[in-house]
Amino acid sequence: MKLLMLCREPRLYSCMRLQQAAEASGHQVDILDPNRCLLKLAQNRPHFQLYYQPNNEAEPYLLPDYDAVIPRFGSTSTKMGCAVLRHFAARNVPCLNDEHSFLQARDKWQSLQILAQAGIAIPNTVLIGGEFQPQDGVAQVKSPTILKTLSGSQGIGVILAERPQSAVSILETLKQANIPVLLQDFIEEAQGSDLRCFVIGDRVIASMQRTGQNGEFRANFHRGGTAEKIQLSEEEKAIAVKAAQTLGLDIAGVDLIRSEQGLLVLEVNASPGLEMIEKTNGIDIAVQMIAYLEKKVKSFMKSAV
Repeated sequence: MKLLMLCREPRLYSCMRLQQAAEASGHQVDILDPNRCLLKLAQNRPHFQLYYQPNNEAEPYLLPDYDAVIPRFGSTSTKMGCAVLRHFAARNVPCLNDEHSFLQARDKWQSLQILAQAGIAIPNTVLIGGEFQPQDGVAQVKSPTILKTLSGSQGIGVILAERPQSAVSILETLKQANIPVLLQDFIEEAQGSDLRCFVIGDRVIASMQRTGQNGEFRANFHRGGTAEKIQLSEEEKAIAVKAAQTLGLDIAGVDLIRSEQGLLVLEVNASPGLEMIEKTNGIDIAVQMIAYLEKKVKSFMKSAV
């Protein structure tokens, strides 16, 4: 197959691993920056055309047809990346996480709304309107309080306010900068640890417990967190798979946290990193992603006949 990977930085571990796995399976892979794409809707066939400009000096060129698309773009490329995914969906080209699911997962508040509606337990979370008084919103959650921007990733945009007044001050600052933010209970008993579950289709194929470094409440790899392989319970596996499927994701990194109230879903990542979880588990996740994509393409082909 001829595959397209949407990624701004081809040298990232996850992109290189997926490229290696795809090529080892006999596929050809182009890795392109979605922000350098030009989408065209034409009256004549083909109605959907996609051009690419590799640099500012080069002339845009028409891209060839692809058999499938692997989205690996970050939050700064969400809008254009999802527009490209929609472009391919209109041409009946399968994507490993479609545009609709990707957008749902990237919006932290919307994804939590959808999970809660499906009966999946999440931490107490508050989103306040622009005219709402910050102190009244802060009063709705416990202190210390977690504040999260709606589109952050890798732990960026996540703030711990130790006292209610600190949370109010941060909210006022973010409001002035027109940055939407949600408030969430801080799960103190987790002691800076969470569970990352890597879901492919209807299975958790790898998991790890992440722990923040001393003094750091965020357990993300990019924030210096450490990880160890962990055996999940059947309940934990089932909740992770349900969370991914509720958001319509083929591939997902589901973050769980063990609280006094029981197991909670913190967030669901539509483009989970491979490096830490592959090395921690000692398994080839990339090749399993490519195998799943191959099955999805075959399914698309059968349904098109």
